Amino acid sequence: MELFDNDFQRWIAEHGSEDAAKLRLRHAGDTAEIKEAISQIEYSRKAGDKFRKCQVMGNGDYPADYGFCPHWFPSALSVEQASSATMACFHASLVGKESRVLDMTMGLGVDAAAIAYLDNAAVTAIERDERLCLFAGANYCGIPNIEIVNADSVEWLRASHQTYDWIFIDPARRDDIGRRVFNIHDCTPDIAEILPLLLEHAPDVLVKLSPMLDISATIADLKQVSKIYVVEDRGDVRELLVHISRDAHSDSDNTEIVAVSVGSEFMFTRAQEAAAVERYFNPVAGGYLYEPSPAIMKAGPFRLLCERFGVGALHPNTHLYASADMVDGFPGKRYRIEAVIPYASKYIKRFAKDYPAASVSVRNFPCQAAALKAKLKVKESDTVRVAGVTLKGGSQVLIVMKKE
Repeated sequence: MELFDNDFQRWIAEHGSEDAAKLRLRHAGDTAEIKEAISQIEYSRKAGDKFRKCQVMGNGDYPADYGFCPHWFPSALSVEQASSATMACFHASLVGKESRVLDMTMGLGVDAAAIAYLDNAAVTAIERDERLCLFAGANYCGIPNIEIVNADSVEWLRASHQTYDWIFIDPARRDDIGRRVFNIHDCTPDIAEILPLLLEHAPDVLVKLSPMLDISATIADLKQVSKIYVVEDRGDVRELLVHISRDAHSDSDNTEIVAVSVGSEFMFTRAQEAAAVERYFNPVAGGYLYEPSPAIMKAGPFRLLCERFGVGALHPNTHLYASADMVDGFPGKRYRIEAVIPYASKYIKRFAKDYPAASVSVRNFPCQAAALKAKLKVKESDTVRVAGVTLKGGSQVLIVMKKE
């Protein structure tokens, strides 16, 4: 048996449903290939549908069938850190078809493969970890327009005279002892430091950064930001994706910010947000309540939501919105309001009689969700939701609703 050969694959197929920990105990004295096969069972289980299931992000349009799903995983960390299929397809959609692309931090190679596969680009993928290169070679041998290079990408680029249409880079967000880092200057490589080198070799650069970063500070740090994407996947903001352009001269007020999630895209500037007038609306039974998506919450176009969708905010700091009539296209979740109940002792005492089971949440409210649930004495429910919120005048209410 050798790595990736038919016997290796057959062994995995035969034992794929077994517990990996028990397999390790049973085969503790076996060959390195058997131990690697057990690891592949574990890593594949950890990956789940991350690389097999793809949804269209934002207003993009790319094929539902794709041929870049990795089958072999060098480590558990590589599974965790790699872009999902949905994210990789979104990255690929931003790169022009048949472009020359340099991926300076290949990792598992999902982004490089998606760009090459979806856009028919010629991709050079650099990775300093030899094991990652080995696995990428096995995963993407069917995509002819990827060249995999085992090297330090910054030193390789310094020695190169090649030019590209795009450079894609995802700096490592762990330090030398494995701790997570978020600041641009703490990542490897430091994008701000090597930016002149990148723009010397390509007019456009896509940089994948931590979602923890402040958007305005990121624009100020990188200076030549054409656009910044706040990208949500599987219910969480996964990254800030920064488009840096050789000709851009950005500032925090006028650089375009795009909040992106599956099937939704909201573009704005800080200047537009500052000029918008927030309107307010008290929720009513029979009306609708809107909860912005995580990407919107991170991006922060709170006044513009009122202006563009005709909804009203409940309070400047609550970041929930309401309307009497149904509004389509709002970037987030929509609920039908069943009742609006004052947050007062006499209503709290009898709440469980009318709504014995409900999912409880709070926004800008004087107690935590767990404490409110205990006060209401309700059981958990996936059908009914109650939100404790503060309204514009300062009063607190309980909004009972069902998801549309």
